[in-house]
Amino acid sequence: MSTLFVNNLNTASGTTITVPTGKQIIGTDTNSIKAPGMVIQMQSSTLGGSSTQSSPTSFTDTGLTCNITPKYSNSKILVIVHHVISVTTGGSHSRFDFRCIESGSSTEVYRMDYHGTDGASANTQRNASGSGVFTCSNTNQLTFKTQVQKANGTEGTIYPNWYAESIQTMQLLEIAQ
Repeated sequence: MSTLFVNNLNTASGTTITVPTGKQIIGTDTNSIKAPGMVIQMQSSTLGGSSTQSSPTSFTDTGLTCNITPKYSNSKILVIVHHVISVTTGGSHSRFDFRCIESGSSTEVYRMDYHGTDGASANTQRNASGSGVFTCSNTNQLTFKTQVQKANGTEGTIYPNWYAESIQTMQLLEIAQ
């Protein structure tokens, strides 16, 4: 067997380099093959429901977090969150803000304002799911987390993880650039 040493491949003619049927290009380590737009890795986390209650007027952690250590300093991290939040009110309405941030830089990846309830003494579940993209600047570990707060001047109580059957999830996908 011989070894071919090259720094670049180019075509003799045309724009396609073909790998024949039945042949493979195999990388011998986790970073040996990379193409823009390719998923490099995925990390995920889940959080089960509990009866945690809060009425924060500033952003407070929900308990859902996920870590990823980028393999490349110029990657993008696609963050996908699914979170169910229950809201009760003793008045006419309630609203809450929900966001996902990268905790080291406090960069918001996703943020929404939700209407919790529209009737007196109601209890409503809201799907606070969303996604966003974070741009890496190094290969240090990143921690993403979700947070919730009561919107200004609204009534009610927020239950970030109320129902035991609800499972909150977060997926982080490193995308090559």
